[in-house]
Amino acid sequence: MLVRLVLVLTLVLLAGCRDDTIEDRKHGQSVVCHNGSKTLTVSNADSFVHLGHGDTAGPCPDNGP
Repeated sequence: MLVRLVLVLTLVLLAGCRDDTIEDRKHGQSVVCHNGSKTLTVSNADSFVHLGHGDTAGPCPDNGP
C-alpha cells in the first residue's frame, strides 16, 4: 500500500514538472491547481501539503471564457 502511494505521488509530481519553468525551479517553487479552479505557485515544501489534500500538480485546466 505504501509503495503504491509513493509511486502515485511520484507520478503526480513528475507530471507537474512539465508545466513549471526553470525560473520556478530556481526559486524552489511549484505550480499546483488548488481545488480544481485556482492555479497557485507555492514553495516546494507547501506543494506536498496541497497535493496531500487533493490539489493537483501543474496549472488548472482552462475553464474557457
